[in-house]
Amino acid sequence: MSSSSSSSTAGGAFRLRWDVFLSFRGEDTRECFTKKLYESLHGQGVRAFMDDEGLDRGDRIDITLLQAIDDSAASIVIISRNYADSHWCLDELVRIFECKRLVIPVFYKVDPSHVRKQSGPFQKGFTDLENRFGNLMVSKWRHSMKLLGGLAGFVFNDSYEGQLENLIHLLVKRVLKELSNTPMVVAEFLVGLNQRVDKVIHLLQLQPNSVKVLGLYGMGGVGKTTLAKALFNTLVARFERRCFVSNVRNSSSKEGGLLSLQTNIIKDLSSQEGAQSFVSDVNAGIATIKRIVHENRVLLVLDDVDNVSQLDALIGKREWFYKGSCIIITTRDTTALPEKHVNQMYEVKELYDEEALQLFSYHALKKKDPPPSFLDLSKKIVSLTGRMPLALEVFGCFLCERRRVEEWEDAVVKLRTIRPGNLHDVLKISYDGLDEQEKCIFLDIACFFLQMEMKRGDVIDILRGCGFRGEIAMTILVQKCLIKIKHDNTLWMHDQIRDMGRQIVMDENHVDPGMRSRLWDRAEIMSVLKSKKGTRCVQGIVLDFKKRSIIVAEKYNYVTLDTKSFEPMVNLRLLQINNMSLEGKFLPDELKWLQWQGCPLECIPLDTLPRELAVLDLSNAQKIKSLRALESHNKQVPENLMVIKLSDCYRLAAIPDLSRCLRLEKIILDSCINLKRIHESIGSLTTLRILSLRRCENITEIPSDVSGLKHLESLVLSNCTKLKALPESIGMLNSLKTLEVVDTAIVKLPESIFRLTKLERLVLDHCSYLRRLPNCIGKLCSLQELSLNHSGLLELHDTLGSLINLEKLSLIWCESLTVMPDSIGNLVSLTELLAFNSGIKELPSTIGSLSNLRMLSVGNSKHLCKLPDSIKTLASIIELKLDGTPIKYLPDQIGEMKQLRKLDIGNCSNLESLPESIGHLGSLTSLNINNGNIKELPVSIGLLENLVTLTLNKCRMLKHLPASIGNLKSLCHLNMVETTMSDLPESFGMLSSLRTLRMGKTPNLVPISVENTGSFVIPSSFCNLTLLSDFDAHAWGLSGKIPDEFEKLSLMETLKLGHNNFHSLPSSLKGLSFLKKLLLPNCTELTSLPSLPSSLIELNADNCYALETIHDMSNLESLEELKLTNCGKVADIPGLECLKSLRRLYLSGCHACSSKVRKRLSKVALRNFQNLSMPGTKLPEWFSGETVNFTKRKNLELKSVVVGVIFSINHNNMKNQIPDVVDIQAKVLKSGEQVFSSVLFIGGVPRTNEPQIHLRRFHDYHALRRELKEADTVCVAKRSPPFDERLELIKSGIHLIFEGDDDYEGDEESLDKGLQSVSERIARFFNTYDEGVDATESEDKCQHGLEQVKEKPRTRLLGVKGNSIILFLFNLFFVLLGWFWLRCMSSVERRD
Repeated sequence: MSSSSSSSTAGGAFRLRWDVFLSFRGEDTRECFTKKLYESLHGQGVRAFMDDEGLDRGDRIDITLLQAIDDSAASIVIISRNYADSHWCLDELVRIFECKRLVIPVFYKVDPSHVRKQSGPFQKGFTDLENRFGNLMVSKWRHSMKLLGGLAGFVFNDSYEGQLENLIHLLVKRVLKELSNTPMVVAEFLVGLNQRVDKVIHLLQLQPNSVKVLGLYGMGGVGKTTLAKALFNTLVARFERRCFVSNVRNSSSKEGGLLSLQTNIIKDLSSQEGAQSFVSDVNAGIATIKRIVHENRVLLVLDDVDNVSQLDALIGKREWFYKGSCIIITTRDTTALPEKHVNQMYEVKELYDEEALQLFSYHALKKKDPPPSFLDLSKKIVSLTGRMPLALEVFGCFLCERRRVEEWEDAVVKLRTIRPGNLHDVLKISYDGLDEQEKCIFLDIACFFLQMEMKRGDVIDILRGCGFRGEIAMTILVQKCLIKIKHDNTLWMHDQIRDMGRQIVMDENHVDPGMRSRLWDRAEIMSVLKSKKGTRCVQGIVLDFKKRSIIVAEKYNYVTLDTKSFEPMVNLRLLQINNMSLEGKFLPDELKWLQWQGCPLECIPLDTLPRELAVLDLSNAQKIKSLRALESHNKQVPENLMVIKLSDCYRLAAIPDLSRCLRLEKIILDSCINLKRIHESIGSLTTLRILSLRRCENITEIPSDVSGLKHLESLVLSNCTKLKALPESIGMLNSLKTLEVVDTAIVKLPESIFRLTKLERLVLDHCSYLRRLPNCIGKLCSLQELSLNHSGLLELHDTLGSLINLEKLSLIWCESLTVMPDSIGNLVSLTELLAFNSGIKELPSTIGSLSNLRMLSVGNSKHLCKLPDSIKTLASIIELKLDGTPIKYLPDQIGEMKQLRKLDIGNCSNLESLPESIGHLGSLTSLNINNGNIKELPVSIGLLENLVTLTLNKCRMLKHLPASIGNLKSLCHLNMVETTMSDLPESFGMLSSLRTLRMGKTPNLVPISVENTGSFVIPSSFCNLTLLSDFDAHAWGLSGKIPDEFEKLSLMETLKLGHNNFHSLPSSLKGLSFLKKLLLPNCTELTSLPSLPSSLIELNADNCYALETIHDMSNLESLEELKLTNCGKVADIPGLECLKSLRRLYLSGCHACSSKVRKRLSKVALRNFQNLSMPGTKLPEWFSGETVNFTKRKNLELKSVVVGVIFSINHNNMKNQIPDVVDIQAKVLKSGEQVFSSVLFIGGVPRTNEPQIHLRRFHDYHALRRELKEADTVCVAKRSPPFDERLELIKSGIHLIFEGDDDYEGDEESLDKGLQSVSERIARFFNTYDEGVDATESEDKCQHGLEQVKEKPRTRLLGVKGNSIILFLFNLFFVLLGWFWLRCMSSVERRD
């Protein structure tokens, strides 16, 4: 172990001891490969462990090796032919996977599929091992080998000269990249979580007929958020609409916070991507959320709620939610979980002793169990921290760098002084272990940067401006688990740690905020500034009025601060005053960071800025026109100025001379759309690292001389649409790593670009005038990404092949590019080659040399007719996209792509067959042949043991599936919609993992012919598909009887069997306890419906003309939609009155049952109705006419609008036949002009000419109700022109339902008609319906009225309000008559 121990010095006190562990078989690879890899890693500063003493081991693996694996952040497993002959190697492999950290496999002259299956060269070794150690031990080794073979790794087959050196280079680069992206611990260690998740899932018992609102409560830091996230991840696959809302307490406390949270919920739960999620106020947000959750099953998590008002605004009422929805709420305060919202509670408690010990040991010692010398101390610490996960994590990280027993004993002493349950004091021990500068940085983050959601890089700029070691301090805080960096580089801190930090600041002075070091509370800040009570103690202030609501924003634009308030604050480092005005000239010279977004000034002289200022952020200052340059050399600029941010300063026209800003590192001018020129002084800023001019649309050029930018690393000129050229001096930017010139007018790149030897990213997307790259492009020796998407590129030069470090080449939509150079085969580092929709005619044969290529996408390349045979040598390829190309065949060699996981050959119309070798793609998980002309699948397809998704939609030439299809044991999703298949092989039932089977066809528009009647019988093995949840077989000609064994499909949720010929369904259907949708439209021979499961939500049996009997439905309490249009023989629907969840009932054309159904309609069944159709000739007499004026009622809110129509279909007219009635609209008119309309979705078209009644209820969450304002008019009209000319609108009526009109749930038998609820009145209307009475009023169509109101305003007024005026005059007549009679009587009495 000499070589490994040499690099194992104390380095990494805060980290794991080793960066990477090398697992290998010494006799195979030690000298020829592993030692060279180790030396290369060591040369790059990577702490690699390589065992040099393994040759003389005994039967048991050396304990030091296991410790080295435990103490390594990652492992490289070099799997060679004889690897499995060594049980020591296999023990290493098992331990490596137990650690659950990064594993990088190298398949050294072996096939990954052999590793996965332990076949080929590994078969004999495993046979010998089983004879020696038995099946139990060997099964663990086999499992680890299977896991390793399933990972995407590096394949070495020594196929070309230099491959070994290139592989070592790529491995070192990969390791360096992974280690830089993580604080050495790749995966979080969570204990006890799975058991908690299982317990909560069991508690929830989600059912399709109920809404579950779960409250997770417990102390801060106990793991509520972690559990909520785990539950969300577990349940998310069951819901199409889902949303996780973090930090409700913190977000809602800000101005406009609730509105922002509502917007996020609406956005996440809306069905359409990019759907409008803006809401104007909280009430509008509540209404929108109600509409969404009322119509969709959702999963919603609200994390860290502390007030009932937050639930009122974000979830409203539990009864709003669609049945089957799940809401999870976390809180520390059980009073925030009232019964009206929450129906399940779960207390998140501390970890058990064993779990807590594991968690602490992992963070403190980086291993599962403490060594004997630390065991007792560990147990004491676990007990003293109260077994709280957050405390164990933070305190464990605090002790991670302390490896002496004495240090741990001191820590125990400190913990004993803390009163039980005081989490803040436990956390403060870790804070106390920081040095003074680290403490200052921690408090800055806790008090300021965290609430601003700042990026890591921006925080480090500010810290460096303050003279702090930002990078080092940030790393230490991460390693101590005091802060974390999210995936988007935003800082994150547990709220308990944040509160601990803020409490430290508040403890500085509980009475006088002006005596504290940091101020973040708006009220306290305004009090200190207005009363001028600031002191030298104050180091930072953050005041952001932008967080206020839009309504009050204007008010606060006028808030003015007197700069004299800052005079006493001589130590002020950090100041945020967004959207404020300043009066005066003084700001403390010690100020390092000034964020004044929304600054109201038009000009800011540089010499008025604080002398020590390092970071200036004036973003979104929409009035500012310039930064005034210095008028005299005697005046001073901030000599430490490092960062200038002026993004979104729309009026900024020019940048002044910045030559005297000698430390400037970043200039951000994004979206300064009025900026036309850049001062030439910028080209001489030798310290500048980043210059961003994104979306500066009027920039036509940048300074011709930029040679002074010696340290510039990033130059962004994207969307500078008028920029036509880059300066020739750009070649002098020796440090440039990123050059983005997206969507510019440049015609060519300067020849000097070859000097950019450190350039890593060159992005030239949408440069439509760029035809060629310079010949010297190959000199960019560090280039890793070259993107030319949507450019006008005509050709690529051969020198491209010299880019040996290029990892990604993107040529998407380069339609003018027809040829790839042969030299592309020299791009030995290339992992992604993207040429979707390009003009490429063929791939060069040299492409086979790209041994590290992971993704090749040439989809929709209309001229690419074939693949080269050399494609077989793409040993590392994982994804191959050939969709939409005219290729005629796949080469047999495609079977050599042993790591290929995704193959897309959809829309390849010339491809008629697949090679047998496709069965050799043992790693394939997804195969897409959508809309292809494949005539048959090869038998070998049954060998694809890892195939999860097979898509064969619209493969209309495919008539059969091979019997071998049953061997696809991993297949979960089989999509074969619109094929010409007429049967399934008997082996189909062997697809034991199948969950989704979609094989529906387009139903015939004419009666089913004799040839295809009864052509399909479900194979007897079908019911073995016990995991099947979604089955679509509509229009397959299913005949006879569905097998009784269907009850075995116990997980079925959606069953689509429409347009088939079976005559009955099995009684066992009731056993499908998860069935939600049963769709049987146009099953014209179906005669009866059996008892159905209570989980059913939607039942569609439209146009089942032979249907006569329906089993009692009273158990279907979750049923929301029942469609029986044109089921004319159905005599009754027993149990209909019990369907309390029913919302949509379609019975048009059901004459035989209409009278009985009317009598069954009850208030219970009608309480939630939205749509109701059946035969009928009249509307309730208490409905108003065709139009209704809306007038608000005092203190009573309009809850819904009910629209009723009588319509008929003239079947004598055969024109424009469509399957649904969509021509009747409800409209909202304002002053006679339409402002909104909504179609009354009446459903299927009745087969009869007789009139039908349809009622549509628009609830308060519907747009029609929301659009209806005071004095607006609601009317009903026929669409003009109609889609279906057969429709006749006979009559319509409207009724407005106000608060209290339909709320009563008790018995209403004895109530007067005027006191009854609307649901009760509608039920009685149908119960007492008299078939003999018809509607006699003449039709007065709203559409005709609309035409008249535009021509005759007065007539319009009378038309809209005529009924009311006549009634008023009629009443007035009787009043006057009565008054006259009384006068006469009094006269008679006087005479008497």
